[in-house]
Parts: sequence; C-alpha cells; structure tokens
Amino acid sequence: MILNLEEFQAARVRWTAAVEAGRLDEALVLVEEALAWADASGEELLRDRTLCNRAAIALELGCGAAHVPALRTLLVRTSDPENTYLAAYTIARHYELQKDHRKGLFYAQLARDRATALDENRQAASLNYIANFLVAESRFDEAIAVYAEALALLPSRDSLRGAVIGYNLGYCNVLTGRSRDGLGLLYASLRSLLRRGAAVHAMKARLDLAFALLETGRARPAGRHAAQALALAERCADRDAKKNALYLLGAAAVATGDRVGARRHFERLQQGFYPEADYLPELLLHVDVRELVNLKA
Repeated sequence: MILNLEEFQAARVRWTAAVEAGRLDEALVLVEEALAWADASGEELLRDRTLCNRAAIALELGCGAAHVPALRTLLVRTSDPENTYLAAYTIARHYELQKDHRKGLFYAQLARDRATALDENRQAASLNYIANFLVAESRFDEAIAVYAEALALLPSRDSLRGAVIGYNLGYCNVLTGRSRDGLGLLYASLRSLLRRGAAVHAMKARLDLAFALLETGRARPAGRHAAQALALAERCADRDAKKNALYLLGAAAVATGDRVGARRHFERLQQGFYPEADYLPELLLHVDVRELVNLKA
C-alpha cells in the first residue's frame, strides 16, 4: 500500500522499470496502487498522470481500450501540458494497435503540439510516433526526415529514447537502400537496449535487424535474431511480434536452403494466426516473404 508522495514516486520508478523489462502485469499492479493513493490524496495532476500510465500499460496487455474515453475526457478537461501530452500519446498507441493509422497520426501530432511546452525528450518521442505512422502507410522518405528530426532533439543518442528512434530509422534506411547506415543504427540500438535491460524494445529491434539482414543477404544471423525475438514475444505475449518473428524465421530458413525448417515455422504461423488457410505454408515456401511484411504496420 502506498502511503505518501515519496512512496508514490518510488512506485513510479519501479513500474517504469517493469514496463521496460516487459513485466507488464507487475507494472499494472504498481500503477493501480499508485492511482488509488492519488485518488484518496486529492492530487489531481498526479491522478491524471497515473490514469494515463495505467491506460498505456493496459493497452499493451490487451485490456486498455476501455480506458481511452477517460483519456479523451482528460484532453478536454485539463490544460496541464504533460497530462494532455500523455493522454494524446496513449490514444495514439491505442489507434496504432487498432491499425487505424489516420486517427493515430492525428493524436501523435496532437502529442507533438503539447510536447512543445515540455522537454526535448517528449518532443522526440512524439516525433518518433508520427514517423511510425508514416512508415505504416509506407511513406518511408517522410518518416526518415521525421526520425532524423527527433534524433537531433536528443542530447545523446545513447539513451533509451535514442535507441528506439535509432532502430526505427535503421529499419527505414534499409528499406530505402541505405543498408550500411541502417545496419549500423540497428546494431548500435540493440546493444544499447540490451545494456539497459529494455526487453520489449530489444525484441522489436531484433525483428527489425532480422529483416534488415535478410534484405542484405545474411540469412543465418537473421534467423538467430528472429529466434531470439520470438522467444521474447512469447514471454511477453506479444502476438504481432510473434507473427512477424515466424514470418522472418521461415524466410531465413528458405534462404539457407532449410525447407523443412521453413515449413515448420510457416505451419506455426498458419496454425496460430490463419487457422482457415491450410494452404499458407506451401504458398509461403514459394514467395518472397519480405514483400508481405511491414514490421511497423
């Protein structure tokens, strides 16, 4: 039980670390306790901030959609820059999960507008989200410019935010033929994320790196990174990441001549995600899977 502001702040540090490590159930318990204290204490700004944090964690656990109306209400009710930024940013994440890129881009742009009154880290975070939605719509050159703008705002690329933006930019660079720059960013970001224990982002960086390595004809290391990403995706119960990892594992196996292994991965993909499409494993053995995958969509 949280009894005072000092314990509230300590809980926030713990739930932030838990989120970065992929321990979302633990993080949700901590943030729920903090929200109860903020409600009882009458600390409205802290309550609103914690409300946004709870919604963000719940969204990642697949149970956050019910919290989105409260975030919209918060946007209208308060003028606090940080809380309106967090609300808009979290709603953007909701629409990203819903694959509604048009609405997501709107709220990401709203988060950017609110972030101008805050620090450069939040400005960079909102720009990163805007670029993510541009990538989802295959607007890669526009996204590259926005990612570069976001990185330029950071005092150092060797930070969690810098690593996240770095692997997103690296992915886009590879897709647009800038393979050397892209791979450099991807490897640097992955090292930074592993050093920080940021498991969820490391999983995403490994997926991007696996795709990039396939694009540049390095199938064996691509398969290794995809396998590690799959293990993390299963641990975090991230369905989209698991699906993409299975696509990439199958493609890597095909590229190395291991058609038996490829079929095994494609069968897991079909059974777990497309149970009615029993023709899919055979089809995927004969097409370029990379053309079917946009990891940011």
